[in-house]
Amino acid sequence: MNKKTGFHDSFLRPRWSFATIQDGTLHIEGTAVERLAQRYGTPFYMLVENEIRIRLRRFKQAFPYSSFKPQYAIKCNSNIEILKIVKEEGFEADASSVGEIILAMLAGFSPEQITLTNLYKSTNDIVFAARLGIKAMTIDSLEELGKAIKAAKGLDVPLKIFLRINPKIKFSDYTTLKHQYGISIDNAKEAIDRTLAAENINLAGLHWHGAYVPNPEVYHEAMRRMMPLIQYAQTKGAAIEYLDLGGGFPVEYGDDAIFTPEGMGKEFVAELEKIKDELCLPKLTLVFEPGKFIVANAGIGVVKVVSVKELEDKKLVVVDGSTYAMLPDPLTWACEYHTLPVNKMSMQPEEKYDICGCTCDYLDKIAKERKLPKLEEGDLLAVMDTGAYSNVMASNFNALKRPPIVMLKSDGTTQVVRRRDRYSDMFANELEVVKTENNQQLKTIYNLIRQAAVKTPQEKVVVQKTEITP
Repeated sequence: MNKKTGFHDSFLRPRWSFATIQDGTLHIEGTAVERLAQRYGTPFYMLVENEIRIRLRRFKQAFPYSSFKPQYAIKCNSNIEILKIVKEEGFEADASSVGEIILAMLAGFSPEQITLTNLYKSTNDIVFAARLGIKAMTIDSLEELGKAIKAAKGLDVPLKIFLRINPKIKFSDYTTLKHQYGISIDNAKEAIDRTLAAENINLAGLHWHGAYVPNPEVYHEAMRRMMPLIQYAQTKGAAIEYLDLGGGFPVEYGDDAIFTPEGMGKEFVAELEKIKDELCLPKLTLVFEPGKFIVANAGIGVVKVVSVKELEDKKLVVVDGSTYAMLPDPLTWACEYHTLPVNKMSMQPEEKYDICGCTCDYLDKIAKERKLPKLEEGDLLAVMDTGAYSNVMASNFNALKRPPIVMLKSDGTTQVVRRRDRYSDMFANELEVVKTENNQQLKTIYNLIRQAAVKTPQEKVVVQKTEITP
C-alpha cells in the first residue's frame, strides 16, 4: 500500500505512463475506464494515440542515420486510424498482402511509400504491385524469383525487388536456421546473378526477416552477413539502394528486461558506417519494420466479469470477452497479459483466478493464476498490452461479434475507429450464396431479439448499444 496516495499501486507498470488510479479506479489518459465501458459496452479495445505517437518518434530518433526510412509493419494492427498516425509521424508502410497495400493507400500512403514483404505472391499480386508503383516487393525464394522473372517480361514498368535472405544466424537460443523466411545465404549469389540477368527487373535492395529478435547483436550479425552480398551485387552492376533488416523488436509483456531501439541505435549505425566504408559501398538507405514495439503497449482490452466459480483446486472467473474473438495470443504462444481490476485498483490482491473467456471451448483462457482482489459479477478487468495482433487475429468463433476499438485521442476525446461487428457483416458471405430471405429474414430475427430484450429500462439501453444493430 502506498501511504502517500492510499492505493495499492503494484498493479501499474512504468510502461503505462497513460494509466493512473483515481478514487480507486483505473483511468487511461485521465478518462475513467468505467465511464468508457458504460458508453461503449463491453467487451471493447482501447488504443492510446499519444503512446503510439511517442513510440513512433522514439524509434525514428533512436537511429542517428541520415538515410533512415522506418516502416510500420501493418500486420501487427492494420486499423486505418493507426495507419494515418503512422504516416503523419513520417513512417512508411510494410505490407504483407495486397489487402494491406490497399489499407495503406486508404490511410493516405502513396504507392512508393509501401513495400510488399510476404512469403507468397501470386502472379496477379506481382503485376498489381508493380503497375501500382510500390517501392519494392521482396522475393522470398528461388521459386518466387522464377515467377517474378516471368511476370516482369510482360510488364510495361520495371519490377523493383528486394531479395530476402536468410543469413543462417545462430546466437545463444536464437536461430534462423529453421526459419521459413528468405533465400538461404548459401544460394544468395545465385539469386543475385539470376536477378541481374533477367529482363525488366531492378534489384533495389536486400531484405532480412528475423521474426522476434531477443538481442540487438542479432541485428548486427545480420547486417555483417548482408553487407558483403551488397558488395557482390554492386560489383555485378546492381545499384543497391536499400538494406532492410525487418522488425522483431521486443516488447514488454511481463516484467522481464528487454533491449530498446535507443539502446542499440548509435552503436548499430556506427558499425554500419564502418563496414560500408571498408567495403567501399555508397550510402545505403536503412530500413527497419517495427510493429509490436509501436502498438502493443498502447492497447488495452476491457472485459466484464459475468460469473465467479470456485472449483476444487482453483477459482476462476468467466468474462464477456474471449481469446477467440478478442485476445488470441494466449492460444498461439505463452502470452502473459497483465490484468488490472478496473474498479478495485485500491483493494488488496487476495485471490488467485484463472480468467476464462465466454466461448464454449476449454482452451478459452485469457490468463491463469492472476492475483487480484475478490471479484464478483459486474467487475471490469483491463487486459494490458493488447495493441498488437489481437484484433487482426480475432475471429467470429461461436458466431461472436468482434469488439469495437476506441481510440483515446491526444486532445482528450474518444473516437470509435472500428465498430462492433454486426451479424449482417458476419453472415454476408453466406447469405449471398445460400438461398435465404437474406436481410429481410435477418431483420425479422432482430425484431424477436428486440422484443425479448425489453425487460427493464437499463437492460434495454445496453442491448440497443451493443447487440441489436444488424
